[in-house]
Amino acid sequence: MILKKIILITLLLFTAAFGFSQNFNVQELGKAKLINVSGGASANTVFYSGNAAREPFSYFLNGNINFNIANLYNIPLSFSYTNQKFGYNKPVLMNRLSIHPSYKWITAHIGDVSMNFSPYTLSGHQFSGFGVDLTPQGKFKISAMYGRLLKSNEFDSAYPDILPAYKRFGYGFKTAYALEKITLGLTLFKARDQINSLNNPVPFELDVTPKENAAISFETNFKLFKKLQVSTEYANSSITEDLRVVQAGKAKGVSSFLLGRNSTTTSYSAFKGQLAYPAGKGTLGLGYERIDPNYRTFGGYYFNNDLENITVNATQNLFKDKVSLALNLGLQKDNLEKQKESQMKRLVSSVNADFRPNQKLNFNLNYSNFQSYTNSRNQFDYINQVSNYDYLDTLNFRQVNQNLGLTVNYLLRSDKQLKKAISANFSMQDAVNQQQGKAVAGGASTYYNSALTYSLGYPQKDLSFNGSINNTYGQTDAGKNFIIGPTVGASKLFLEKKLNATASTSYNTSYNNGEKQNDIFNFRLNGSYIYLEKHNFNMSVITLFNKTATGKNNDLTATLSYTYSFDKIKMRPKREPRTEEDMNLSPILKINLNGKALEGTRDQITAQLKEMQLALNPLPEDESTNLEHLLTQATLASDDKQFKEKVLDYLETYQTEAENVKKYNNYLSEAARKLESEMKNKDESLENAYVAAIGRVNSHKLHGVDEAAITDKTAHKSYLKLVERSNSNRDQLTRHRWMLKEISALAKLPAAEIQQNPTAVVFSAEQVGEAFKAIKDKKSGPEIIADIEVKMIPFYHEIALKNAKTDEIDLNHIQK
Repeated sequence: MILKKIILITLLLFTAAFGFSQNFNVQELGKAKLINVSGGASANTVFYSGNAAREPFSYFLNGNINFNIANLYNIPLSFSYTNQKFGYNKPVLMNRLSIHPSYKWITAHIGDVSMNFSPYTLSGHQFSGFGVDLTPQGKFKISAMYGRLLKSNEFDSAYPDILPAYKRFGYGFKTAYALEKITLGLTLFKARDQINSLNNPVPFELDVTPKENAAISFETNFKLFKKLQVSTEYANSSITEDLRVVQAGKAKGVSSFLLGRNSTTTSYSAFKGQLAYPAGKGTLGLGYERIDPNYRTFGGYYFNNDLENITVNATQNLFKDKVSLALNLGLQKDNLEKQKESQMKRLVSSVNADFRPNQKLNFNLNYSNFQSYTNSRNQFDYINQVSNYDYLDTLNFRQVNQNLGLTVNYLLRSDKQLKKAISANFSMQDAVNQQQGKAVAGGASTYYNSALTYSLGYPQKDLSFNGSINNTYGQTDAGKNFIIGPTVGASKLFLEKKLNATASTSYNTSYNNGEKQNDIFNFRLNGSYIYLEKHNFNMSVITLFNKTATGKNNDLTATLSYTYSFDKIKMRPKREPRTEEDMNLSPILKINLNGKALEGTRDQITAQLKEMQLALNPLPEDESTNLEHLLTQATLASDDKQFKEKVLDYLETYQTEAENVKKYNNYLSEAARKLESEMKNKDESLENAYVAAIGRVNSHKLHGVDEAAITDKTAHKSYLKLVERSNSNRDQLTRHRWMLKEISALAKLPAAEIQQNPTAVVFSAEQVGEAFKAIKDKKSGPEIIADIEVKMIPFYHEIALKNAKTDEIDLNHIQK
């Protein structure tokens, strides 16, 4: 019967899916042969030597791969495996394999996966099976799942700590429908143990029985008075504790009709409501939550229950956003149905203030107060009913926890050569347990923590240092303890920033009631190397030396990891463009980073990014390839969330490169103006040299004489040399004038328009790589401008040799 229901629900869901996807065309898959493959794999090994109870060697393997077909279909595959034993007493699968294929707004989850429908129904429980998310544009959203929640686990008397378990299967769906002013949601989840999945008998005292669970949740979300946001959720969960019981029973919950009810069937409810109202530059909020005792479902590993919680919160930014305030107040109590021997009430209040008067100084202050009240009845009086006023015979227990924290950060200096900063923090934790208004013996403690940190960095050398002094002072009924010690560390980049090495060491000494307890010394070393942007190697070593009055303990932990990522494995044949109708099926996304806003479908945003990159001129080949790589990764994203993250990664790199392009164009413009000025100063001397050379030619006795009539060979040779020199001066002045004209035209252009000059485009294509390297190496502006100017002279001179003409020379500086 259950299998029939599952098949029917699955068929209905997929029928609905294809009903929504009216533009789905299977033939597109045959036409569009473009296949992109991306993903990565990682391997981690951990070696341990010491006194702790842990394995000496463990490893973790993880991987993911995504097949993107024609930019329409995504088929991601992921896996993980480890030899680590986590000590779980539940038969959950730690080594997983899953794939998540998608097409437009249809995403499937196949393998060992987890889904979240509601915090009161299906909430992250891993299952082996399949699921689907349907998120078309429009009013409907649907999700569904089916799979095995638990493997069967036989009872073994040799391992009494490991509880047996029945094989458990479950299915569920969630749907949301958006009306004009309200959104409605419905979630259903059901799970059932297979009675015959265990062969060995289970001891009665273990209380392990085959169970069944059904849960339903109703959600609403709407606005009142245009600004007040209201959201509510009501859930009901019914559980049959033993399917083998045949005695009939009646459960009152709305979810109980989905179960085969018997005398062990019970129902529980949960409700949560929230109000949020924008006020000024902040918000005001109010929340209420009530969960019945013993509330749980088989769709999660842990559920809060037996509590009533009221919360009030407010946030506000003041004084031109220099001050940020956040206030929270909550009241929580349990024992809602008076079934326990005691009731606990808990009052929670917290204040967080952040003050940033300028870019260099920042203060953060936070305070929280947690108060718990427990009223415990005197059970002897209660049982014997010595009084009709039982509330007079209570034993009041009160616990108060206070936390105070203050952090101050000050930036001493920040420029290209040096960065210096100092920070200080202080915290206090105070706890008091009281009985009948008096402190309980051993129930009071106060701890003070403080630290002072100084950091020093040399950006041009990719080198940084840090040092700190830390101490903890604690006071309890048992005495006083004190811990103090310094920490120093350093970090350095090598091999063109591909190798990052860090090292730190610390030393702590602890005292108890004035007597020295132990000395602890530790040393940490970490190195990471990136090879060809795809291979990432990481190694870390942590050593710990603990010296006490009774002996020494040494620990060593070494971790070695390797990560490989790949992309652009593709076949790129011709593909017909997507139609506008197809484009309209994609959801509209909004992405904003540092004032750069993008809006549209994924394809439209990708097109905008491509246009932005084309406008980024000039750009070295390496930087252009890197941006192409990031853009490709964005297009291969398996869902909209990942797409946004990849686009933000792209935008961060783009903005860095755009800033470098802007700097380069400014430097090129400045070099052109500087060169123009120098060439103008030189123009007169070149013209004078040319005029003098022409004068010497014209004043020679053989000037104008027919070569056939010349008999003085020596004088003729002298005349020819003068002519040769005058021609050389003429050519030099001609080329100089041509270059001056080109450089002057370039110098008159604004830096933002300088790449509109064709000659500048050719020059930049040849020289921008070195200029970018100089910019990223933090060379000074005048130094980069001088380098550009030196390279401009031979570049323009070579073009002048081909283009400068000697038809006519204007004498602009001739003295009359």
